[in-house]
Amino acid sequence: MSPRAYTTWIVAGCLALLAPVLALNLLLIANDSRHDKNRLASQWQQETGGVTYAPPISNNRAFKTLRLHDRLDGINALAFGSSTVMSLSADAFPAGIRAYNFAQSGNSLLSVLGEAEYVLTHWPDRIRLLLIPLDWSLGFTYQPGPLPQTDLAAERVPPPAPLPLITALREALSLPRIIELGTILRDIAHADDPQAAARQFFVEPASAPYRCADGVLARDYSTVHRGLCNGFRADGSATFADQKRVGAAEASAVVARAASASSQYALALARTRGEPEAQLLQHLEGIAARARSRGVQVLLFMPPLIPELDTRLEASAHSGAGLRQTKTVLRRWAQQHQLQLFDGGPSERYGCLPTEFIDAHHALPDCYRKFMKQVFADRKVLP
Repeated sequence: MSPRAYTTWIVAGCLALLAPVLALNLLLIANDSRHDKNRLASQWQQETGGVTYAPPISNNRAFKTLRLHDRLDGINALAFGSSTVMSLSADAFPAGIRAYNFAQSGNSLLSVLGEAEYVLTHWPDRIRLLLIPLDWSLGFTYQPGPLPQTDLAAERVPPPAPLPLITALREALSLPRIIELGTILRDIAHADDPQAAARQFFVEPASAPYRCADGVLARDYSTVHRGLCNGFRADGSATFADQKRVGAAEASAVVARAASASSQYALALARTRGEPEAQLLQHLEGIAARARSRGVQVLLFMPPLIPELDTRLEASAHSGAGLRQTKTVLRRWAQQHQLQLFDGGPSERYGCLPTEFIDAHHALPDCYRKFMKQVFADRKVLP
């Protein structure tokens, strides 16, 4: 066989393999833009109280905004933040506080303050308590920048738009998409009704409703982690059903890695010398002043870390000075402005266990319940 013929066969074989992959992934991409999954998922959760969310998993702003509007008449408190706050559930609050968890993946403190500003401007008579995390462990307390102009109006949530052809082709042939397609095809092959499963993945907006292990109804509007009850509860908290808890046997290794000089926590403290961003604190001061003038309470907290991590970092030569500086500045600032600041970092003080985390900085609901019980122990409960 000539070299030219050999090359032709190789190219033809590659195209034969890629063609069905490309076609199926384009179908998935088109299905995402054909249905307004954020609104459909929000409506379904409002009607059923079940567990769900809309793609993408890395950007929950649209879904959470629609759900916030659905819940406004029944709540008087909002919890903001990133994924480190997502496990904070409504049952962690005392009677009289009806909270919705508005935390979103990767949501920085600057973004949180823009959201809080919108709430204070538009709903000061509805929302009486704002819970704002000062998450130094993700570096959010050290980020400078102007206060973002945030619009949480439901009508501003955009419907899905088709991707440009070149972008869609590139996305369809990306490695994550190909891996996800393999998982989808495997799930279809093992489904009780493969034809119905294929239709739900490629044509319909969501899976069929199903029951979680605890009996709660769930429906997946994303193709990722189907059947795992992964998503948000009606109170806005996340299930993290696709994540494994830290095992008791591995906890010491998890803490040791996180407390090392090369960990993300140590590097953030070394990079900033533990000095919170003054501009960000000025923004927060303005938010707190506006809240006080409207009779809205602001509660600040540092999210829980896996037991012993905070203590070991503070005692270390590489991070101790920076972490002490961070906490000293934040505490003094909070006292100066008569704000309540609670430190959940040393979570062992609240009775949290390593098995109540999915990694070093994502606490699960059982840890948050213990932490919030102490937070509200000496506070006046909202009527």
